[in-house]
Amino acid sequence: MIRKAKPSDLSAIVDLAVASVSINPFPVKINREAMRDTAEQCLQPAHFMMVSEIDGVVVGAVAAMVQPSFWYDKLQCSVLLHYSTKTGEWAKLMREFSRWVKSRSGIKVAIVELEAENDPRMIQFMARIGFDRVSQNVCYVRGIQQ
Repeated sequence: MIRKAKPSDLSAIVDLAVASVSINPFPVKINREAMRDTAEQCLQPAHFMMVSEIDGVVVGAVAAMVQPSFWYDKLQCSVLLHYSTKTGEWAKLMREFSRWVKSRSGIKVAIVELEAENDPRMIQFMARIGFDRVSQNVCYVRGIQQ
């Protein structure tokens, strides 16, 4: 079941966030408290937070924050978390996110970052649901030198 997140889901959402950045980790310390604070902000009506629940367990989440855009005369929506531990649930969550973005006329740009090693079918799926401008992001991460 895909539904709006509730405050009682925050611990599960943080666990998903930790799992999502542990797959191909940045050499930085994970701050669960900061993740929880940000997720709590995403529960506010101006932002987006949906979860996928199966048999009473939260198995996926999408969290996005909306803020005034730097480039445009409208709002920008930036996805902070999109992750699921169960096959098929991520796509359901992203479809719901796409519908939500399209229902908010004030959002000019919505940004979802995909890692370079993701399956190319993810990009095709994102284009089908409306995210069809592909860009390349370059990240500088300050951390442990390897």
